[in-house]
Amino acid sequence: MIRFANWYFLFLIPLIIFVFWDLQKKRRSALKFSSVKLLINSGMKKTIKHKIGKFIITLSLIILVTALARPQLVGDAVPLGQKGIDIALVLDVSGSMLSVDFEPNRLEVAKDTIINFVEERRQDRIALVIFAGTAYTRIPLTIDHNMIRESVKEVSTGSVNQDGTAIGMAIAVGINRLKNSEAKSKVIILVTDGDNNAGAINPETAAKMAKELGIKIYTIGVGTDKTIIPIQTLGRTIYQQYEGGLNEELLQNIADTTGGQYYRATDSKALSRIFDNINELEKTEFEQDYFVDYKELAYYLIKFGLILLFLGLFLDSYYFIRIP
Repeated sequence: MIRFANWYFLFLIPLIIFVFWDLQKKRRSALKFSSVKLLINSGMKKTIKHKIGKFIITLSLIILVTALARPQLVGDAVPLGQKGIDIALVLDVSGSMLSVDFEPNRLEVAKDTIINFVEERRQDRIALVIFAGTAYTRIPLTIDHNMIRESVKEVSTGSVNQDGTAIGMAIAVGINRLKNSEAKSKVIILVTDGDNNAGAINPETAAKMAKELGIKIYTIGVGTDKTIIPIQTLGRTIYQQYEGGLNEELLQNIADTTGGQYYRATDSKALSRIFDNINELEKTEFEQDYFVDYKELAYYLIKFGLILLFLGLFLDSYYFIRIP
């Protein structure tokens, strides 16, 4: 869209048209001829081309006046002081996440759900932490959500070479990603199917650290009451089944300590609904003031208008001979 900063200059355009087309008709040549028949007989006839110079001069003055009106190309409105949310996604990739009580397994369902969640958080910075017997940052805080999605797709139970479930370590690494953040809201989303059985940091201690830093933790317990692991042996697949494994009390305490919430997902639809719920709870807020970038077009019009003016003067005064 184009706007005019000094729009009142546009009222000069009708005056220019009047001066150069109405008054010019009334002007008399300063050079008096007793007769122009000799010029006409010699082939110097007054034709439409003799008006080209005047037309170009008039057009050039209109363009220059338009430049005085300061036309501006209006850019997109950008919110000032945008306050996004920094989120650390902390995903359990231990061997139990291969349980087939989810289709095709817990890990693949969690990955697909996280990818969909990331697509909804376009204004937020997101980090990815994965853990099993230890934890590490796979992707630090970034606004490049495509990188996050591609990294999540590549995650597997082999991404961490130490099996186990180090929930305390996982939270600590997530805290490390968020501790220097200046975002209005800082959130850890912890997805696990087990109990803390590895790592040097106690989960309760890690939760208290998060609380002191203003970090909220949403904990999600994934899986039914049975863990079913497929195992390949002698060319065929057998299934090992275990009871329990998920420490819901621990996950509830972690969430309560930090002001977050605990959720239990016993199927893929429930897990999807949980992430939808978190998405609604943690809305990104924006300031009401906006910055709009205006690109000045007057410079281009001045250049073009001056070129036309000199061209018009040349055609009108020198190139075409006018008959009074």
